Amino acid sequence: MADEPVVAEETGPTDLDDSSNCELFTSESPQDDNTHMSDTVVTSFNYCTKPIQVCGAWKAFSKFITRGCKWSPDGSCLLTNSDDCCLRIFNLPAVLCQQQIDWNEAEEMVPVLKCSESGLIYDYAWFPGMNSNDPATCCFASTSTRNPVHLWDAYTGELRCSYRPYNHLDEPVAAHSIAFDSCGEKLYCGFDKMVRVFDVARPGRCFEERPTNVKKMGQPGIISCFAFSPLGVYAAGSYCKTAVYSESDGVLQFILSGHHGGVTHLRFSPDGQQLYSGGRKDAEILCWDLRNLGKVLYCMKRTVTTHQRMYFELSRCGNYLVSGNSNGIVTVWDLQVEPLELEDCEPLKKPGLFFKAHDDCVNGISLHPTMPVYATTSGQRKFPELSDDDSDTLFTFNDSEKVDNSLKLWLIDDRPQDAV
Repeated sequence: MADEPVVAEETGPTDLDDSSNCELFTSESPQDDNTHMSDTVVTSFNYCTKPIQVCGAWKAFSKFITRGCKWSPDGSCLLTNSDDCCLRIFNLPAVLCQQQIDWNEAEEMVPVLKCSESGLIYDYAWFPGMNSNDPATCCFASTSTRNPVHLWDAYTGELRCSYRPYNHLDEPVAAHSIAFDSCGEKLYCGFDKMVRVFDVARPGRCFEERPTNVKKMGQPGIISCFAFSPLGVYAAGSYCKTAVYSESDGVLQFILSGHHGGVTHLRFSPDGQQLYSGGRKDAEILCWDLRNLGKVLYCMKRTVTTHQRMYFELSRCGNYLVSGNSNGIVTVWDLQVEPLELEDCEPLKKPGLFFKAHDDCVNGISLHPTMPVYATTSGQRKFPELSDDDSDTLFTFNDSEKVDNSLKLWLIDDRPQDAV
């Protein structure tokens, strides 16, 4: 573990035009033949190696808080969410695909596409079969306040179709969370005590209802996140609880309780034997052993002082977990290292690396599927304080609080090794 956090250098921002509903910033598509990531053997990169900041985006988010980022399944582009109710797509910088990288050429990233919703975006997800060589698969879904679930074209920014959920009073309702199943045939939407499942090929208002709480039995609360296992089950998070259901019929298998607040993010290990969960304003990421129900294998400590969703990410081989913190630090855990056994509490996994990535809360992190690259986003709401002087100003902002709303890309300068 590093002795102290290291501050990474930033590259300077450039001008960026930022307007209209579904706007193409350039004539480029979300991928380029030179940057397309084809399917390869899963490799393991040493994420405990200190990364190098390659490039980033500041101008696009100068006035708005970022709310996470997600690499496309083929790795050709990056999707971001922000507080201006916009989803932006950034292409993978061509400089990362060169044999020899000239760091002087790495300029600010400019979005090639922007899609705007009319309300705050709750959640968004890539179509899992997305391949830039097949435009029909290049799409992503989003859910926002007072809107149906929208499916967007990642090439043109046009709205392809909508999935319209209705409640028992035949009123349209907005989903709080969404996720595609592993094969991309079903779209799962989370509501209060309810999961509604759409057939991706049949947009409209035709869906299957799966109640999560019947006669005060089951999983109460708003379903805030999903994760899918290769073993044919899926996990759904709500207030303080995570439940695992059969994917085929939605039958409840078991419930896990351990967080102090709402569960905001879930991830299964590649073999489906472990489940990782993180909560709202909860300093622990818990690893559950699904072969021994109710047992926490170990926990990982992070700093979470805000109520926003804090993402974490597992490497494709399942050997590393990476998470942001509210203090601008990114923490990496080597999951192959044995945890420390402690008295009267769960075993604790010590971090293998931590470094200063941003000057504000790191709320989003996404690992590239095939390259030693990952993306981070930062930002949080700043609230004014009551003024204690005799001026006419009632509220003031703390000048010592730094504002950093940005996207950054990091390169691991280490050779990959074939995963075991």
